Amino acid sequence: VTCYACTALMTDSAAGQQVRRKQVRATQACNHCRTRKQKCNEARPCQFCRDNDLDCLYKEVPPPKQDLSMMQLQESVNDIGEVLKNLAGELASWRQSVETRLPLTQTLNQITNIAPKEKSGLQSGDITLPQSQMPPSALQALIPIKQESDPTQTPATPVDSWSENSGAEEMTGLQWDHTTPAHKLLEEWLSMAHFCRNVDYIEKLIEGGHDVSEYPVLLEQDRGLLRVWGVGEGQDINDGAQGPGSPDSGGDADASSPAPGREGLWGCPPADTSSPGTVPGETPSSHPRQESDGGLGPDGRPDFRSHILWELYDSYIENIHKLHPFMNASKLRRMIKEFSEQYSPDINTKHAGSPAANPLANHQLSQGLKRKRSGSAYGEPYSAKGLIERSLRNALILLVLALGKVCAHHDPLPSPQSDRMSHTNGGWGVHSNGSFNGSFNSDISDDNRPRNVDVLPGMGYFAYATDILGNQQGGNTVAHAQAMILAALYLGQFARVLESWSWINNACRVVLVLIKADYQKLNRDWCLENKASLPPKERYRLNLVMCVYWTCLQLESDILAEMSTLPPSRISDFQSEIAYPDGVSIESGTSVEEKMFADPNPQEGSMLMYTSQIWLRVILNEAHNMLYGRNARRSFDTHTIKEVAHRATAHVRILEDWRQVLPPTLAWNDDDPPATDINVARLRAKYYGSIYVILRPYLRIANHFIDFPPTGASTARASHFVPTSDSSSNRNVHLLVDLSDDQRSIIGVAVKCINAAIQSTIAFDRIGAAPDSKYVKFDANARTRRLVVTNIFGTMHAQFGNMLVLAAVFTSPLSRYLPRDTQLTKQNLILLMDRTCKALGEIAPNSPVLEMNLKILRNVREQLDLYP
Repeated sequence: VTCYACTALMTDSAAGQQVRRKQVRATQACNHCRTRKQKCNEARPCQFCRDNDLDCLYKEVPPPKQDLSMMQLQESVNDIGEVLKNLAGELASWRQSVETRLPLTQTLNQITNIAPKEKSGLQSGDITLPQSQMPPSALQALIPIKQESDPTQTPATPVDSWSENSGAEEMTGLQWDHTTPAHKLLEEWLSMAHFCRNVDYIEKLIEGGHDVSEYPVLLEQDRGLLRVWGVGEGQDINDGAQGPGSPDSGGDADASSPAPGREGLWGCPPADTSSPGTVPGETPSSHPRQESDGGLGPDGRPDFRSHILWELYDSYIENIHKLHPFMNASKLRRMIKEFSEQYSPDINTKHAGSPAANPLANHQLSQGLKRKRSGSAYGEPYSAKGLIERSLRNALILLVLALGKVCAHHDPLPSPQSDRMSHTNGGWGVHSNGSFNGSFNSDISDDNRPRNVDVLPGMGYFAYATDILGNQQGGNTVAHAQAMILAALYLGQFARVLESWSWINNACRVVLVLIKADYQKLNRDWCLENKASLPPKERYRLNLVMCVYWTCLQLESDILAEMSTLPPSRISDFQSEIAYPDGVSIESGTSVEEKMFADPNPQEGSMLMYTSQIWLRVILNEAHNMLYGRNARRSFDTHTIKEVAHRATAHVRILEDWRQVLPPTLAWNDDDPPATDINVARLRAKYYGSIYVILRPYLRIANHFIDFPPTGASTARASHFVPTSDSSSNRNVHLLVDLSDDQRSIIGVAVKCINAAIQSTIAFDRIGAAPDSKYVKFDANARTRRLVVTNIFGTMHAQFGNMLVLAAVFTSPLSRYLPRDTQLTKQNLILLMDRTCKALGEIAPNSPVLEMNLKILRNVREQLDLYP
């Protein structure tokens, strides 16, 4: 039995021992306590340092042995965690791969039959979309698309991207060397193997060891540069104008120099001989000139009469600014006004306040105004008000005038006349006569071809503007980017794709510098929270940067979509990060005079169109990477329809959801005739073109590798099948056989792709026509003037690809199983082929690539007997 007294005594004894236990010694003292050799309570700061207001610092000591062991153990645990994380990622990829091999019907129904209740967003099984696929701010609140963004996928700043984002796997922008372009179809679609048969150029290309798809870049490179001041186009390789060739040329080094006084093939700006009585712009070899389409006046210099300036300004605003409003139209108007006051020969000081021309001065000009001499090679035409300053501001104005002049030309554009030699040279740089000299290396050459500045609309203004820009290549301001964009747009009108791309590439370089300087303020997330609080002038400045960024991205992407071997500038790497612009308008604090010249009715709808085009371009860039890029071709089987459908589902749903929430003024039905307004037509063309591009890999598989009853014959083995009559009469075949649900779904998606290709092809066929005019289906004659778009080459090359696909599908057994109401019938295909050949024929003189496309289409037309 335990004694309670003893227990209490033992407890008191233990408590006494606990009180007398020696205090634990400090493991480390601060520097002050260590110096004083005093006790330290190890606080930070310790009690002594706190009482004496001293900096409490501790000496760094290595961890004890047992702590070192613990750190090593922790590192091992972290390594195991990393291995498990990687394993989880591989399992997720394996699971996704397995899901793509599940029954196809459910996946395809997501494309063909989207129920209204499902349009509230992507389902859990869909592909997670990057932030780059968010719609513009004007539509962002309306479009119910689930957005998820992984901040680790994109770098924090452009600098991080250039240094860390070098791997193609992590690129978010448009990747190069994808297989989207129309000419790639000739290699990838087995049923098109015979389309180029008997086309001499293509056959010589193959004999020379080249691929069929190389012909666009080879033809563009072989055509050479446009001789701005001279005649024709070509290379600067011993052409007779410069004597001996350049060191890398293969021309005749012994060729004679041109005769004295001759301008040569490359020409030169008008010069003053400084002799009394010599009219500026005339040289001993000059001939009397008349007012030309190029924009030059009778003295061979740009026509700056005030009414001409305002007409060309209005033409630019109507044709270019409404498509890409990256400049301030009101400020540009003031620039034109001030330029006219300084340089127009018919504007006196007392009339400077009015943009209208002086009638009296115009009458004097029509009777022949006496021209004064100038002591400069770039003198002032018509008057002695002063020399034209070689400023960036004046270059911008001249480029606007050039674009206004070429856009006002309603007929097909003239082309630079070719040199007197054969250009059917196999496309790899060996001319048929082995020389670039032709007849131009002779002193007695009788070459009387007109100069490009005399015959190409706007070339007179463009020539002077680019002479100025040649000294401004090192600039990195918004104005430099704007000028380079304008130069690219002008060359794009003549389908000079490589030269246009070169200017755009320079503008992209400038834009990359600009977004690096203001990256935080241009970031989409930052703008949503802070942009409204910025001063008006700062918002205006940032909007200018945003506009040139998105314009450059669109223009570069449009070219790279059809010329995929050109290297991208990496500007699209930031398409998921840069905010959308609000528009460029007059900034606050401007003068009353400037506000008087502001646009009276700013078109807010044009910015909605502009941002919608941006968003569609971003979606299309993602589709290029996902379905046509090099990494995509390595990451999934392009011959498996389930995997292709899985990748296309999300993008198609996004586009259709976007269309559902368009405002009533922009909404349309699929059976509506093409739009008469250029912006509306561009919007529909981009939408249908995107649907077509996204589903085209799917249509390729359905056309080549899917067996349909009753014959079970693969279309790949029947690639030369040509119906003898309208295949729509045979489209009851599938009613006599039992098609599976998967096969019916395949046909449904194929029809969607076919219809999108047709709608994309005819989208511009009514531009300029009256809105209430009658439209005859597939008749391009409804268009009343030359088509003016920012990239006519890309537009027509894409239409060429559409026709190749439609012809290939029409000649395949798949066409027998299309529904009877499908638009792809022989009659419709004949009409489409006819209108596309006519459209290509308008541009072909200015583009050897489009001329070759036209030859290929005519060859296909003959093979399939597609004539009325």
